[in-house]
Parts: sequence; C-alpha cells; structure tokens
Amino acid sequence: MKKYWLKLLDRNRNKKLDWYEVVFPTPDINKNKKVEWWEVLIGMIFFIGFWGIIVVSSLFFNWLTRKLIGF
Repeated sequence: MKKYWLKLLDRNRNKKLDWYEVVFPTPDINKNKKVEWWEVLIGMIFFIGFWGIIVVSSLFFNWLTRKLIGF
C-alpha cells in the first residue's frame, strides 16, 4: 500500500521517490522551478519558530530549576 501511494505522488515516473520527498516537498532543481516569495516566508517562519521554541523552553526550564532549587 505504501508503494502505491508513493507511486501516485511521484512527479517523474522514471525516478524513485523517497519518503522525505513526500514529507518535505522541494522544488525540482532540474526543472528550474522558481521558489515563490511566500514559500520562503513560510519556511523562515517555521525555521524561526522551531528554534525559538527550543531556546524559550530551555530558558524556561533553566528559570524553573533556579526558582525551585533557590539559587
């Protein structure tokens, strides 16, 4: 069943489709597809959001441990 769904999503019938191409679709470099400005904006929002959540959560846990231990 997995191969069936991957085959349906394949853009080029002669090329093997990997799982990460389904989860993270990227423009095909060989076709010279231009990346739109909104695709870059969404990517930057996700990038900043991902690392922002990691930094804020680490700072929060650091603050929480200092608050509970009393340093």
